[in-house]
Amino acid sequence: MKVAILAGTRPEVVKLAPVQWALKRRGGFTPIWFSTEQQSSLNAQALETMGITPDVRLAPPSAERTLGGRFAQMMDRLDEALGLVEPDLVLVQGDTSTTAAGAMAAFARRIPIGHVEAGLRTFDLDSPFPEEGWRCVVGQLAAAHFAPTQTAAANLVSFGVVPGKIHVTGNTGIDSVHQIGGSVLPEPLTDGLRRVLVTMHRRENWGEALDQVLGALIAIRDHIPDCEIVFVAHANPSLRARVFAWLGDQPRVRIIGPLDYLSFIAHLKSAAVVLSDSGGVQEEAPVFGTPVLVLRDSTERMEAVDAGVARLVGVCRHTVFAETVRLLTHETERMAMVRQVSPFGDGQAAARIVDVLETFSPVHQSQAQVRAAV
Repeated sequence: MKVAILAGTRPEVVKLAPVQWALKRRGGFTPIWFSTEQQSSLNAQALETMGITPDVRLAPPSAERTLGGRFAQMMDRLDEALGLVEPDLVLVQGDTSTTAAGAMAAFARRIPIGHVEAGLRTFDLDSPFPEEGWRCVVGQLAAAHFAPTQTAAANLVSFGVVPGKIHVTGNTGIDSVHQIGGSVLPEPLTDGLRRVLVTMHRRENWGEALDQVLGALIAIRDHIPDCEIVFVAHANPSLRARVFAWLGDQPRVRIIGPLDYLSFIAHLKSAAVVLSDSGGVQEEAPVFGTPVLVLRDSTERMEAVDAGVARLVGVCRHTVFAETVRLLTHETERMAMVRQVSPFGDGQAAARIVDVLETFSPVHQSQAQVRAAV
């Protein structure tokens, strides 16, 4: 079976690499990696870390285009590439523009779609934007939905997906954490200071929300004399400029990054707490016992909140300050979060996905026949 794997961002590479490895180990599959270059430099970092050389590398979307314009470029290029390769199945992951554009291009060519990390929902199309919209679209097109948790599976059923097409596998990002991240040593602390690790990149958190959090970080630094703020800055120039304007000359504050996957894992392992609006961080940090304060008002990963390994704190300066200081001054409470178990899987998600793919009918059958098989 010829399986096209579509990726263009660092999270997609990290979460689809275990699937490619599992397909190659199992035999009977020809995985073909398509790189859309959606995040050109970060994508390249992740590909190198995971030891993957794309079989098909597309031109990156134009930076000067709008979100919709870049989406249209990727869909057009993927349509052409899929037509040349003629895969039997297309695998997409998560909720990026690559995910939605790839699924739509495959659907238009009547190629069955498998959606890795299916079923995540906030039920609010504005948060996160545009990710919530993209994953809802793919949820209507996929022939096989690989849900990371039972909650994600229930979300799909509530959206009308036939239960027989839903497979609870765990999250493939946890596979990467176990297979690659497990051997990474923690990043040494600076002068013994406790590390507060921070990432922030969601579109809904640009502008005033970012200013609120940056102000809170300075207040946290002033209140906790033995802590260091380490801000992993996003590659976006406007975001970086704002972060440097607030934090660039501050003592006990360091701005680093963007980091490659292994370097980020090293910093994550060494942090006393991480503040982030990233979905991946909500999944990865609990594996290492690092408490997560989620810089969002809602999350599609409520399993982490329910398990006690993460807390929703939003972006209000006062709340971010209060919740972070609370954990840094109440070690018993922080350790209660450290000791909880990660709710997102056991590191065997990719093998379960391949188990399902082996039930697909032989190559060259119609989409309707393949859908019936799963």
